[in-house]
Amino acid sequence: MTILSQLIEELNSGRLKIVDLTTPLGPDTPVIDLPPVFAPSPGLSMTEISRYDSRGPAWYWNTLTLGEHTGTHFDAPIHWVTGKDLPNNATDTIQPRKFIGPACVIDVTAEVAQNADFLLTVERVEQWESQYGRRPSGAWLLVRTAWSK
Repeated sequence: MTILSQLIEELNSGRLKIVDLTTPLGPDTPVIDLPPVFAPSPGLSMTEISRYDSRGPAWYWNTLTLGEHTGTHFDAPIHWVTGKDLPNNATDTIQPRKFIGPACVIDVTAEVAQNADFLLTVERVEQWESQYGRRPSGAWLLVRTAWSK
């Protein structure tokens, strides 16, 4: 059995679960709100190109305009000054294997419900590790806020 066949079998059987963390993208999607000294990130706006009409009888599509911090996304290392000189630091040069791996989820929904400006601290991560064990090397750290609700 090839690795791809095994992957498909595991997915179809339910033994392997992939979690889609994306959220719908639309004009009401929140964007990062920076202090006035920095350029603001625009939200999403849509302009209809065609909708099964004379402009395109068999399709519906739009033009989207948005800032790169709108909706579910990731920041490549080149995005930050700390990653600007790293090798393979842009979205088109990151190795695909870097997009798959183990993950640890810190659920801070209770804290966020009490304080919408909750900030994850090193101490909170250490608290999580004391309960669940040290994060594996190379594991992703995901923070569940429930902000999408």
